Amino acid sequence: MQAPSIAVLFGLGELAPAKRRALTLVFASSMALMMGVNFIQPGLPAMIEPLGISDSALSLVMTVYTGPAIILAPLFGIVADLYGRRLLLAGGLLLFGFSGAAIAFAPTFGWVLILRAVQGIGFSAVIPLTVVLIGDLLEGDNEVGGQGLKVFLDRVAYLVFPPLGGILAAIAWFWPFVLYILVVPLGLMVLLWMPETKGSVNSGTWTYLGYMLRLTRHPRLLVAFSAGFLRFFLDYGFLTYFPLFLVRSHGISTATAGLLYAFFAAGAMLTSSQAGRLATGHDKARLLFLAFVVSGIALVAVPFMPGVWLVGTALFFYGLANGVISPMQKSLLTQNTPPELRGGIVSFDRLLQEVSKTVSTSVVGLLLLMAELSTIFWLLGLLSFVSVALMAVLLPRRRP
Repeated sequence: MQAPSIAVLFGLGELAPAKRRALTLVFASSMALMMGVNFIQPGLPAMIEPLGISDSALSLVMTVYTGPAIILAPLFGIVADLYGRRLLLAGGLLLFGFSGAAIAFAPTFGWVLILRAVQGIGFSAVIPLTVVLIGDLLEGDNEVGGQGLKVFLDRVAYLVFPPLGGILAAIAWFWPFVLYILVVPLGLMVLLWMPETKGSVNSGTWTYLGYMLRLTRHPRLLVAFSAGFLRFFLDYGFLTYFPLFLVRSHGISTATAGLLYAFFAAGAMLTSSQAGRLATGHDKARLLFLAFVVSGIALVAVPFMPGVWLVGTALFFYGLANGVISPMQKSLLTQNTPPELRGGIVSFDRLLQEVSKTVSTSVVGLLLLMAELSTIFWLLGLLSFVSVALMAVLLPRRRP
């Protein structure tokens, strides 16, 4: 008896070999991008002494990497729609891998930052395509399952990469960067085996931009944009200050606080793995609303939990909601956008997410000057409830 494929296990059904191979390359590309931040974060302190830099300089390693995406990700999305996905994905992966591995040989910290910025350009090219290509290759509830599998695999990477990066950095600061060379063969495989999936664009650039601008006002896309902005606002506002809350209110170490993030990852992996089945026969927007309600309840519950492991339970439910929100939001974007405009729309959503991350940590930081951390969590929970009501208003009423 033949063992079921991973596509069947995740509710995608049996796929043609060519499509299964293409999806494998997309999922591998998504996991490779997880190495850009989580893989090297634990090892950053190992750079201080060998490179002779201050503690505050470490933040630049992340800033120069994520900064280019704010401007370039939307532009690359337009390029993907007008000129094709395959070459852009392959080129982005090759640039990501070569420049990342070159950091291991950087003679000074200045060269580390230059090469890291180049790696960020590769990241900017690939990041919207990991969502767009799933929408191109799959349809209907299968597409939701594909987005769910992407989220699941990203969470697996979230569990594996940080410990591995920390272990390699304990040997020498540059060893985590050496492993970026593994992305280069992936880029070559994309070049050889990824089919071109872009839609037919029969108009000029300005006409294309006009189409895209009109499409951004589509009610279901407005819901998707709002959900993406809210998701990252809650995630960055909550998860950034969650360890500080635990250390101060429960007196635990930062190591123990870090372990609790596994509750979040486990919850997200559980629901994201079943996203396709959850979407069958249900409105994705209403599933989004329900998930945001659950995340709001989890946020409000955190300050009331008397024990550390009960706090972990609240984090688990927050992860359950996150595992629904992420694939449903991505599917709303791709399924309500024609293929020839999909790259631009997904890249615009990426821009909103980057703005959300920046605004969230800044706003929560300012609120901490006036309120306690527990109050901040209550406010974030309340924001989740209010946002659900506002997004529901955006949806047109169904005709009887």
